[in-house]
Amino acid sequence: MDSPSSNSEQTWTTLGASQLRDVLDRHEHFLAGKAGGRRAILAYHDLSGLDLGGRDLSGADLAGAKLKQARLSGARLKGTNLFCADLRMANLEQADLSGADLRGICLRGAEMSDAVLADADFRQASRARYLGDGAADTVAFEEVPSQLTAIVARRVDLSRAKMGNTFLMQADLTDANFSFADLRGADMRNTVLVGASFEGADLQSAKLGGAALAGADLSQASIRGADFENADLRGAVLKPEDMDCDEIKAAILPDRAHLSDAQLAEVLAQHRAWLDSGSKEGARADLNDADLSGRALKGAVLPVAQMERCALRESDLFGAELAMASLACADLRGADCRGADLRGSNLSRATLSGADLSGANLGPIEHIGQSNYVSPANLEKARLVKANLTGTTLTGARLYGADLRGANLSGADLREADLRFADLSGARLDGADLTGAKLDCSKGLAAETTAEPAEDQSRRPQQAG
Repeated sequence: MDSPSSNSEQTWTTLGASQLRDVLDRHEHFLAGKAGGRRAILAYHDLSGLDLGGRDLSGADLAGAKLKQARLSGARLKGTNLFCADLRMANLEQADLSGADLRGICLRGAEMSDAVLADADFRQASRARYLGDGAADTVAFEEVPSQLTAIVARRVDLSRAKMGNTFLMQADLTDANFSFADLRGADMRNTVLVGASFEGADLQSAKLGGAALAGADLSQASIRGADFENADLRGAVLKPEDMDCDEIKAAILPDRAHLSDAQLAEVLAQHRAWLDSGSKEGARADLNDADLSGRALKGAVLPVAQMERCALRESDLFGAELAMASLACADLRGADCRGADLRGSNLSRATLSGADLSGANLGPIEHIGQSNYVSPANLEKARLVKANLTGTTLTGARLYGADLRGANLSGADLREADLRFADLSGARLDGADLTGAKLDCSKGLAAETTAEPAEDQSRRPQQAG
C-alpha cells in the first residue's frame, strides 16, 4: 500500500531544539545539493507549537506528524508528505504547499491566508491499522477524510487541488482560487466564499448550503448535483443556463428588477434631478441587483449611483458618467464602456471580462471635501480577463489581486496604480506608463518591467485589507 500504517499504540518522537535545527539545516543542504545534506524524515514526530516559519521543508517526510499550533508562516513545503498529519490551529500564512500530499490531513482552525496549495492532494486517506500481535496480526483499514473546517484562508491558491469529499465547513475562503480544482462531494456548508474563483472547477455533488458566494465566479464551473440550499448567490457570476437549473432553486438569489424602458428612463430622470438639486429633489438611482443586460445606456448620467451586483452583460455604456458609482460585484462581461467616466468608482470583485474600456477614465476623484481627499477607483479582485483597456486612465487605481490575464493595456496610464498580486499573464503593456506603480507579487510581467517611485506619496492607494 502507498499509505503509512499505524497501530492503536502509535507513539510520536520529539526532538530537542539543536537536533531539530540540525535536521532542518541538513535538509536545506540536501535541497541545495551540498555536502552533508540529508532529506528530513520527520514522520510521526511531535513538532507541536514549534517555530518553523520560513524554513524549506520541500519534499520532506512529515507523514503522521503532529504540528498542532506550529508556526509555518512563509515556509516552503512543496511536494512535502503530510499524509494524515495534524496541523490543527497551525499558522501557514503565505506558506507554499504546492503539490503536497495532504491526504487525511487535519487543518481545523488553521490560519492559511495567502498560502499556495496549487496541485495539492486533499483526497481521503486509507490508513492501515494493525490489530493483535505475533503471527495472528490482522490489518484493518480506515478511511480518513481531510479536515479543513473553520480554517481562515483568504486569497488562498487551491488551483487544480484534489479536494473530493473534503470537509471545508464554516471556513473563511474569501477570494480563494479554486480554478480547475476537483471539489466533487466536498462539504462547504456555511463557508465564506465571497469573490472566490471556480473557473473550470468540478463542484458536482458538493454541499454548499448556507455558503456566502457574493462576487464568486461560477460561470465556468460544473455544478451538477451540487446543493446550494440557502447559499447566498447574490452577485455571483453564473452561466445563463445555470440561472434556472434545479441546483440553485433553493439558493438566495438576487431579486432582479427587470425595468421597462419607461421605468429605466424615470430612474435616470429622478437621479438627474437628485444630482442637479444637491439631493433636495428626485431620488438617487438604486439599481442594486437590477438586470440591465444588453440595455442601451449610452451617455447615461449615473454618478454615485447604487449599482452593486447589477447585471450589465453586453450593455452599451459608451461615454456613460459613472464617477463614484458603486458597482461592486457587478457583471459587466462584454459591456461597451468606451470613454466612460468611472473615476473613483467601486468595481471591487466586479466581472469585466471581455469588456471594452478603451479610453475610459478610471482615475481618482480629487479635492473631495475640505481635506482635499483623493478617492481612487477600486478594482480590487476585479476580473478583467481579455478586457480592452487601450489608452485607459488607471492612475492610482486599486488593482490589488485583479485578474488581467490577456488584457490589452497598451498605452494605459497606470501611474501609482496598486497592482500587487495582480495577474497580468499574457497582458499587453506596450506604451503603458507604470511609473510609481506597486508591482510586488504581481504575475506575468516581463522581467524588464520596472516602476519608478512615485513622487506624491499622499496619493498612493491604501493597502488592501
